[in-house]
Parts: sequence; C-alpha cells; structure tokens
Amino acid sequence: MFLEALKSVNSRTDEGAINVFVETPKGSRHKYDLDASGLFRIAIELPEGESFPFSFGYVPNTKAPDGDPVDIVLVTAGSVPSGALIEARLIGVLKMENDEDGKMARNDRIVAVANMSRIFSNIETLGDMRDGFAWDIELFFQNYNRMIERPFNIVGRGEREEAYEMLKAAEAAF
Repeated sequence: MFLEALKSVNSRTDEGAINVFVETPKGSRHKYDLDASGLFRIAIELPEGESFPFSFGYVPNTKAPDGDPVDIVLVTAGSVPSGALIEARLIGVLKMENDEDGKMARNDRIVAVANMSRIFSNIETLGDMRDGFAWDIELFFQNYNRMIERPFNIVGRGEREEAYEMLKAAEAAF
C-alpha cells in the first residue's frame, strides 16, 4: 500500500518544501522500517527509558550514497504517526558514519523542520536550534549504535545549504 503510493510522491513539493515519509514517530521505543511488502515492521526495540527524540524517516524517490533513500531527522513539537507524509524544510545535516559490511561508511542524517510546526516556525538553519540540540541528537545515535553493537562515528555538522546539496545529489542518483 505505502510502497505503491510513495512511488508517485515527488521529493519536493510545488512550494519548494520536501516531502518526508515518517517511519518512526517521535517518542517511540520502536524503530520501524517499511518492508518490501509495504508493511511496517519493528526493526529494533530501544531499552527501557529510551525513545526517539524526533520522528525519523526519509525523502521518497531519492538515493543516498549508502543506496537507501535520504535519512531525515524530522523536528516537530509532537509525535506524528508512522506512514505520515509531512512537508518540511531542510535546516542542516549531522554527518555520521557506521559499519557497513566491515567498513566504515558515511550515513548522514539530514535535519528538517515540519512546515506545519508553529513552535519551530522561525528555525531556518541547524544553528538556529537551541544550544545542545545537535549534540543531543548525536548522543542518541551514539547510544543507538552502541546498543546494536555497530561501530559508529560522528564526522561533523553542516548547515542548510549543504543539506540541500546532498538532497540534490540524491535526487539525481535516483
């Protein structure tokens, strides 16, 4: 169901926003993946007391260097359901790498803000977020990767322009 519908979704809207498909909602203790049948599967259960501090998903019809669609950390004031398609704007990128088949490979997470958000309506770049925001998200990913026993490194951060360049390359690769 979702897979067929997502094939017709553009990565960008007519207004210049991007479309983010949410797999894992903010506040969830479970990491969900959309499988080949179009159903959501629980991929991982986080430890007691841990939850996703953001919604996590991807931009449809893109291909990142790791071969998957572009990963998106979606900033919203509250939770949105798995399967939601949210219009958002890119504000930056968290540069990361993790183990892929015995080699460290880049697996960046682009950060976006939901356009519908009133609380984050003035945020245009990663630098506009509260002090410590990027560090909090990086710490979440460090803990997440440690939990699944996967080597992981923080490589750096980038602002909005770099995120849009990454998206542009992923659209072309698709």
